[in-house]
Amino acid sequence: MSNIRKKRKTVGLLTAFTPEIFRSEYFTRINAGIIDALRNTQYDMKLIMVKDEEYADPSEKILQEHEVDGLLLLTWRIHPRYIDEAMQGSPLPVVLINDFMPDMRANIVYCNNKVGTVLAFRHLLSKGYRKIGMLQGPDQDSLDARERYELYREMLEQNAISFEPGHYRKCDYFFEEDGYLKMLDIIQKEKSLPRAVLCFNDDLAIGAMRALKECWIKVPEDVAIIGYDGLERGKYLDPPLTTIRQPLEKMGREMVHLMIGLIEGREKGPVQKEFMPELVIRQSC
Repeated sequence: MSNIRKKRKTVGLLTAFTPEIFRSEYFTRINAGIIDALRNTQYDMKLIMVKDEEYADPSEKILQEHEVDGLLLLTWRIHPRYIDEAMQGSPLPVVLINDFMPDMRANIVYCNNKVGTVLAFRHLLSKGYRKIGMLQGPDQDSLDARERYELYREMLEQNAISFEPGHYRKCDYFFEEDGYLKMLDIIQKEKSLPRAVLCFNDDLAIGAMRALKECWIKVPEDVAIIGYDGLERGKYLDPPLTTIRQPLEKMGREMVHLMIGLIEGREKGPVQKEFMPELVIRQSC
């Protein structure tokens, strides 16, 4: 019997070099699903974190420095060059998550944006709200943010609701502090408040609720708030946050199952796996 051990394969998880990968529940839930799916396999995981200056230099071939058999891209819109890099020479299987485009030719796991945004908007309408504002995520690196804003504008028009520029802010970041600052800006600068605010994600929604509370504006009696993603801490707020839940752990697990299938030849790309969001009704809206 041979004593030669079979070489273990390695899946690379490529992300931006930022603490938010470990701090943001959006990312930690995806990562939890990835790790859960890998732990009982013969695959290792290598974390590859890319600094801005590395990515800005096209001569930096970071994938040549890391020996991996496949690549999971957690922040692919920030690092699209690595998709092409992985395809050069001996091609590596690549799996992306979210920021889906209908015409893309890539392996991707994503949650349906249109269904989630329409669910959120229809819930606001069902509560009788007609002055509906939005805190949009930064859309330079997020197709999801762009699409949710476009759907928001479409839904306003379809329901004969005027778009009020004073009730809308595009955030610079995806984090709670920016939701707080943008909501504070609306409170301090605008003559009237929206009756409800659709937020790009739960972090922005949580920040917005903090700003309203500090200004003695009641949620949902004065301004209703709805988030997106379904973060666990939303249920412990006062009031608990109504949200659109993405099945992020399941999506992380599916990234791994798809990757292993591609590496082992059971899957032939491009494979595009769609998940559906769900409305979670709590007391904030």
